Amino acid sequence: MAALTKTDGIFTVFMKDGTSVTGKSVIYAAGTSYRRLEIPGSQLLGVSYCATCDGAFYQNKTVAVVGGGDTALEDALYLSRMAKQVYLVHRRDAFRANASLQKQVAQTGNIVPILCAVPTEIVGEKHVEALKLLHNDKPEDLQLDGVFVAIGSVPNTELLRGIAALDASGYVVAGEDGVTSVSGLFAAGDVRTKLLRQVVTAVADGANCVASAEKYLLH
Repeated sequence: MAALTKTDGIFTVFMKDGTSVTGKSVIYAAGTSYRRLEIPGSQLLGVSYCATCDGAFYQNKTVAVVGGGDTALEDALYLSRMAKQVYLVHRRDAFRANASLQKQVAQTGNIVPILCAVPTEIVGEKHVEALKLLHNDKPEDLQLDGVFVAIGSVPNTELLRGIAALDASGYVVAGEDGVTSVSGLFAAGDVRTKLLRQVVTAVADGANCVASAEKYLLH
């Protein structure tokens, strides 16, 4: 999908291959993308955004998890079961994750929290070899084999800017019924404003949006 327009009550969806389709209603379910760690070396092999996908490759190795929220601490705990050591790097002086996760991390011997630390570069020839930090404003190097990034996600809503109402973080403003500020346009899944972003809530959103679209088309 390359663009979306609405003229005289009809939506036109333009595809990246140059084709287009039209309709009276659109359900937008583009989801979110991982927030990237934009520092030199972030494209090296060994930089991952999915601990459960790639963690098995780091059996008995040393890794770092960058982030301080629930996902980052969950990733660190998961990786601690296979990695030799897990550095948990967070730029603030305290984690944002829930208290239960913080307690589990504190009780896990091979997780080493590093607070007030900002990653500046990932070093390596072809594969990750080290992570450079500013730790309490002083340079520090961590020798490791992999870097797992868990610093949040961004909604894929650029195509809706100027069309539908978005919140300050860029999510589509829509309730449980998927109804947006544009009649006939419905938002489902992680792309919309909501408290919980999981597969089960995305599936429910899809069902709600279908019902809302049917109601809109019949009226």
